[in-house]
Amino acid sequence: MARFRHTVTLTPVPRRWLESCVAALHDLAEGTDVDGARLRLPDGRPVPGLVLVRGRHLGPGAQYRPVRDQDGEPDADQCLTVVSWDRRRETALEVVTLDGDPAHPARLVCALGLTSAERPREAWLSATLRSSGKRAEYLGGTGRLHLDLGRWWQATGHGRHPSRAPLSGTLTHPLARVSVTVVPRPAPDGRWRVTVRARLSGRSVARPLLPLATAVLGRRARRACAEALDRAAAAWNTQVPELVRKDGERLGTELAEALLGP
Repeated sequence: MARFRHTVTLTPVPRRWLESCVAALHDLAEGTDVDGARLRLPDGRPVPGLVLVRGRHLGPGAQYRPVRDQDGEPDADQCLTVVSWDRRRETALEVVTLDGDPAHPARLVCALGLTSAERPREAWLSATLRSSGKRAEYLGGTGRLHLDLGRWWQATGHGRHPSRAPLSGTLTHPLARVSVTVVPRPAPDGRWRVTVRARLSGRSVARPLLPLATAVLGRRARRACAEALDRAAAAWNTQVPELVRKDGERLGTELAEALLGP
């Protein structure tokens, strides 16, 4: 079993700002109207490149597909499905993408959810990749992330720290499994000191090979992971200060403009 730990310092995201953004995104989606299969923003402008192909807008089971540039028809290889949409309880979406590669056709299913828009408490993301063809059993895997927002805000405050990591995840492959936890702490200057811990364990035929691989490549792998986290932190600290200066309404407006394309 291999272990990794690294700490970065991040610009904080205010709780009220995050909650206002969640509300603004829901307002934008709920204010969008349907004209046949086409979607229209609250101001009446059509949303290009996305159509409703099944169900009632934002109702459970509603399905949306992007439109192909070449013929204007819905893309059969991509689909967004509303699993649930209830601001008081849960918002959950599922995205399915198909890859028709003759050698290795694949199906990627991503699901994300939030409890709840009125009072965000938990968020989660999962992804499952399945493939067929030669050695398909080694081409798939699953990933899961879970964020307990209540524990996150508690951990970034100056009171009692939560007993469990607010953010945790797993990445599972037939030959390996990675478990990750992320724990924030308040820094003296008001920023967040965020510690990432990861644990890698081998599975199946790779289990006895992991100690050897760790001995040969462990130091290099840990350095590469630390550098990747440092780069991500630098990007976060560059972009987030400007982002949090915008209120939820302004971000909703910018998102609407982005949906309209260039």
